[in-house]
Amino acid sequence: MSLRWLLPALGITTAAAIALAILLGLGVGSGEGQTLTVTTCQGGTPGCELRAPTHLHSNLALIIRGETFDFNESQFLSEEGADRSPLAHLHAPRFGVIHVHRTGTSWDEFFRSIGFELIDPTTIIGAAQGKTCLALPDAQELCNSGDETFKFYVNGVRVEGLAWVSMGDLDRVLISYGPEDAAAVQQQMSLVGDDACIPSERCPDRIPKDEPPEPCTKSNDTCVKPGG
Repeated sequence: MSLRWLLPALGITTAAAIALAILLGLGVGSGEGQTLTVTTCQGGTPGCELRAPTHLHSNLALIIRGETFDFNESQFLSEEGADRSPLAHLHAPRFGVIHVHRTGTSWDEFFRSIGFELIDPTTIIGAAQGKTCLALPDAQELCNSGDETFKFYVNGVRVEGLAWVSMGDLDRVLISYGPEDAAAVQQQMSLVGDDACIPSERCPDRIPKDEPPEPCTKSNDTCVKPGG
């Protein structure tokens, strides 16, 4: 099983780090007093990131009752100097492509950064309560019921959930909610874009000739990044 399908590892807490430093600095049974200076930092700040930097891209289509959700709204988009999240974000011109800047970033973290909350069997609550729900930014909550259910697909393969799954480069993800059966949802896969390869610089021949330069590619230093 790929590591990105496991719950992202938690960082070592500051308290634990301090305790370890004290033990190493003072030694065991040395009998001598020592002065120890411990420098701490806040996780996530520049120079104190808990995850390695990366730059990968995933395609997403969220379809609710047969309608594709439109992420081309200012409340969902990041701009230079106004990033919705240091972990993952959306921006023009590709509104179905998510830019990921830290390893282990989950779909839950991305959705929360733009006002959604996804609970499914990959989360503790979802697994314990058998609950699958998506809270939308307008406070509407969609949940599995007798008539309408969530269907999750990654690269054409159905999975139980996505919330705590790490986002992968060039993944094509479909989240469909409604009364459709599996066969109907398979037809919706064609609504998931496949243009994440452009900012990932895997398909330069597909860049439209009249399109302005992509502002956030794998090698472009002008893209908004954590701490930048």
